[in-house]
Amino acid sequence: MLGGRNERNRSIGAGRRPRFMTLLTLLMLLLGGRMFITGASDLYRVVTGKAEVLNLDGGLNAENEVILRGQVVLDNALARFRPVTLTLHALARLGLGLLYLFAVAALFSGDARARRACLLAGWTGIAVSAGNALFLVVVVRRMLPWLLPMLSFAMAQDATRAGRPAPEAVMVAEHARLFLVDVPLVVSGMGVLWSLLLIAYFRGRRVRLFYNQAR
Repeated sequence: MLGGRNERNRSIGAGRRPRFMTLLTLLMLLLGGRMFITGASDLYRVVTGKAEVLNLDGGLNAENEVILRGQVVLDNALARFRPVTLTLHALARLGLGLLYLFAVAALFSGDARARRACLLAGWTGIAVSAGNALFLVVVVRRMLPWLLPMLSFAMAQDATRAGRPAPEAVMVAEHARLFLVDVPLVVSGMGVLWSLLLIAYFRGRRVRLFYNQAR
């Protein structure tokens, strides 16, 4: 049994891997690593109860500072007031990240389970992306009204350190809605498209022949 499995793995590894498969593998490696790190970071924040501290000295442009500050204020608020929600959200990203990394390891090692692992990652990615969109609409969007005063105060401090005038409340509200809800919703949509691409490619005839799998 083991000899047959090893022989099959060697025959898969001996074939020339399609270039597009290599590209998808590298993208999964990057996405998996990022999801694992961010998911683990959010879990650490919930478990320890320590707020993330971000010191901006004006070295970045104003828009990048707004994005970073807004995310930190949101994450700290979620950890303090919505710990269960943040935990579930982090576990979903952590699990998907691990699944991506497992699929990458299987692809690089020529494991016969690689194709099915990629298909599972694709379907899981759709579920996680849809859940993230729901999280943004149901949780984050509803938090914005009472999150804005904290965000305005933090941004005013950043502006003072950078020698810039404090942003107006209207601008803070617009940036918060754009960078904390609207743009992440677009990213969630792109996550669904990425997952569909994985499913379509690894269900394709060429990949099935490469792995000697009928379906």
